[in-house]
Amino acid sequence: MSGRILPLDERLASKEQVFHAPPFTRELIAAIKLISPHLDFGTGEKYRLAWERDQNGSCWGEYEALASLLITLPRPEKILEIGPGLGRSAVFFSKKLNWGSSDIHLYEGDGNTTKYTILGPRFDDSFCGSIALLRYVLEYNGIHNVTIFDAKEWKLRALPGPYDLLYSFYSIGFHWSLENFLNDLLPLMHEKAIAIFTVPNTFAGFPRLEELSHRIIDWKAVWPKERWHKMLILSKGGLP
Repeated sequence: MSGRILPLDERLASKEQVFHAPPFTRELIAAIKLISPHLDFGTGEKYRLAWERDQNGSCWGEYEALASLLITLPRPEKILEIGPGLGRSAVFFSKKLNWGSSDIHLYEGDGNTTKYTILGPRFDDSFCGSIALLRYVLEYNGIHNVTIFDAKEWKLRALPGPYDLLYSFYSIGFHWSLENFLNDLLPLMHEKAIAIFTVPNTFAGFPRLEELSHRIIDWKAVWPKERWHKMLILSKGGLP
């Protein structure tokens, strides 16, 4: 697969490039590879553009699925993203939904261990982020209103909530079962907070989910280009 650019859903990948990929360095390529093991890029410009299209396409798929919900809500004053990777969602949603004056918190951990198990158990030692490169990509895109919390120093439930909006794309709920994190997440939410998680098509719920207002929606992935995923939307109170 070395050096191969993967085929993307062209409709999503060709939309406005809201997220901008910085020039590729070996360090950035290594960070991308760790987070997304299916990608194997070189340093050339064609690879930077391919990653930019991939990242924007993923965001557009998420945005199209969530826009009807998010644009009807009051602008969230306090936002938490769990597992932001290299910042694509924080950049994209900040720009598309005018989160410039919101207080955005990102929860990420430095590391070199990737234990991806779709809907699998929780691993407290699985960190595959780079906080320095996350910060670099955010600044490259002009996103400055963020506070990054190091997952190796902060327990999830100890973050300074409550939050109006909490979300995790391709992390909690997808690679690791949401059920294993619920006791940490609920203290971070007030009664009107909204939480959003990517879940795979095999997601069948779990008993405690019935205690919360929730719905599942479909969204189109940019890669693989034929793939659809689901999102789980949660609230302690009622959903709009």
